[in-house]
Amino acid sequence: MLANDEVIILVDKNNKIIGDVPRRLMNFGKDYHRVTYILVFNRNGNLIIQKRTDNKAFCPGYYGITTGGVVEKGESYIESAHRELQEELGFDAPLESQGVFMTEGDGFRIWGKIYTCHYDEAIHGELLLQPKEVASVHEMTIDYVLSNPDQLHFTPDSICALEHYAKRLTQPQPDDPL
Repeated sequence: MLANDEVIILVDKNNKIIGDVPRRLMNFGKDYHRVTYILVFNRNGNLIIQKRTDNKAFCPGYYGITTGGVVEKGESYIESAHRELQEELGFDAPLESQGVFMTEGDGFRIWGKIYTCHYDEAIHGELLLQPKEVASVHEMTIDYVLSNPDQLHFTPDSICALEHYAKRLTQPQPDDPL
């Protein structure tokens, strides 16, 4: 295994850990894995959306509605979420859990955990974008993203995360034990 090879937690269809695998050997279309999704709201209540770089393996150049990524070996969901927030946007903040959901599609089988947080430049400083992953950031409302009037390309798993969050806003669920 390469020294800098990310090791990803594998889970079964019920989100129970069954092992791990180096990222380069991961079969993303077959293996279930865990991912964190952080909906970052600014002081106006709008989402901070990331435009992905063109060299990303999954959905290059698409808009990612959330900050986040795969949960690595030895990490909990919350540890992964804080790490990803710092890596991708260069700040950390208190995270509020918004539940766990399962989604799958072309090239992904994911057990995701959604968090929300608030970003305020006056408190957190200027965003420091991760150059290899984040090309730019944009401000959008939840309604704009869900209606997508300009037919933007959003990553399908982050759309599922936002839809799950929006559903919870109208139909609150009991807290998830994870």
